[in-house]
Amino acid sequence: DSMSNSEEVIPIGIDLGSLHARVAIGNTSHHKLPAEGVVDTRPLPNIISNAQGSRYTLALVGIDKVEAFGDDNGAIERNGDDEARHVFGEAARRALARDKKPTISKDPSSMVRELVRSGSSFVSNGDEKENKADVKAAAFFAHLAELACDASSSHPSKLRTVVSVPVGSTPEEQAGVVQSVERGIENALAARKSPEDGKSKEKKKQKDEESEGIVVGVITDPAAVCIAHGLTEIEESGAIDLDSAGNTSSSWKNVLVIDWGASGLTATHIQRSIPNSYSLLRIVRHATEASCAGIVIVNALVAHCSSMFERKNRVTGLMDSVKAHHRLEMACETAVRTLTRAPTVTVAVDGLYEGMDMAVPVSRPRFDMLVSGLLRKAELLLQTFSAEEFDVVLVAGNVCEMPAALNLIRTKLFPNAHTGRGDVPPEEAVAIGCARHAASVLACPTHSKSIGDSLNGMEGVGPATRKVPLCPLSIGICKIPNDKTNGDLETFISNNAYTLIGIGDALPANVSKCFKFSNGTEGSSIAVVQIQGGAGQKSKVLGNVENIPLDADNFEITMELTTAGKLTVAVNGGPTCKL
Repeated sequence: DSMSNSEEVIPIGIDLGSLHARVAIGNTSHHKLPAEGVVDTRPLPNIISNAQGSRYTLALVGIDKVEAFGDDNGAIERNGDDEARHVFGEAARRALARDKKPTISKDPSSMVRELVRSGSSFVSNGDEKENKADVKAAAFFAHLAELACDASSSHPSKLRTVVSVPVGSTPEEQAGVVQSVERGIENALAARKSPEDGKSKEKKKQKDEESEGIVVGVITDPAAVCIAHGLTEIEESGAIDLDSAGNTSSSWKNVLVIDWGASGLTATHIQRSIPNSYSLLRIVRHATEASCAGIVIVNALVAHCSSMFERKNRVTGLMDSVKAHHRLEMACETAVRTLTRAPTVTVAVDGLYEGMDMAVPVSRPRFDMLVSGLLRKAELLLQTFSAEEFDVVLVAGNVCEMPAALNLIRTKLFPNAHTGRGDVPPEEAVAIGCARHAASVLACPTHSKSIGDSLNGMEGVGPATRKVPLCPLSIGICKIPNDKTNGDLETFISNNAYTLIGIGDALPANVSKCFKFSNGTEGSSIAVVQIQGGAGQKSKVLGNVENIPLDADNFEITMELTTAGKLTVAVNGGPTCKL
């Protein structure tokens, strides 16, 4: 069976943003590599360009008559007796502009994310009319599936897809995304079926089996950003020296993901724990500020250019013209992107209004002044997270490409945090993370044994969301000299212990680490300790590890804590130590 070979299956990731969508193709050569710090250097998935050569597609769907659209991209759908075409991206924007409908910044009802939220479940009975929102959303995902197939020279049946969803999405919204993508891939399969296929029962049976093998998973945007930077794959290598002071680790535990895109600014505090040799990402808290949205930033430039045009030409009513507003909005979107790379830009539109051309120069300092109020709002939101010590601060979204926004995050608020991989573009981080996660699932031995059987019964390939009890204290290992008295023992443990199970780690927890002595073990003992934490918790000795070989330079300690609070410690995989 060709589907049993994971290398023949194409993992793709879809970043379904509120304004744009991106598609990335991963690879199944996925493996963990030990590394120093938190930097992953493996090749990134490839972002797919659309027919116009853009690395992103406007997640907008419009419907118009076939004869009105020459060679625009789209998918033909039957809508009653009228033949209509679903068009996507800029073609859909032009369709809405011709129909004199509001611009997308004011009416998001044709955006795919809104369609998924508003659409009902697909109707399997062919006699019943399908929900229009479902049909439009599925047509858009069919278009993305075709792009992925063309770029990878593969068949839609071989796609294994992971799609991003905003943090806080309800299970119903996640199910709607999965359902829309599944229907979209089915549509792509149907579009590639030749006339001869319909006459053959074997071909029809094969197509049905291919449709049943469609696997779609969802993952939250912050988790996808962490995966894009390789934070879930970094493993600590080498033995830990208990003679070196400091409760530190080369792997990350706390990360702040700042996603600043078209729909708003979202900051998410993510904490990682490793309860049983896998990474568990826990969202500690998140906050959102919609008034800092990328669309609001574009509108600020639109208002400035409109004011300058009307003042120069002594006219009024520019913003009342739907066509002129639409063209100016498109030009300002392009200008905002250009200002992330160039110090100046000219917003130019020929024949914008009443036959008059517009050419408004905008410098980066001038643009920063226009959006200064939005930057202050963003700073107030991010300052609520500045009290936390973050190991890594990651950025995502097109607004984070702005030098002013990046300077606010990197220099002013979080100057000491690690920035992750430098080659992950903020705009494409979510799509890259989705593709890498899809590839990691396909490379897992449990799933690669038989992709068709192992994955078909899963509820998507995304990470499971579940409720788990959390550890209320920190427990670790400390080398304690015999001359330490009760007076300074607490301080010594706080400064020198190594944490194995920390506050907030998921239970049950099972952690194994290799330790070494650089100064020998004479005149000291190895103790299991409770490390000072919140709520009045003090550092203290819970017990000594008795069965460490006296001549051992290196040893492995395995610590397990159950949900009932039972703590066990073993050395070198041997019997449980007495505490």
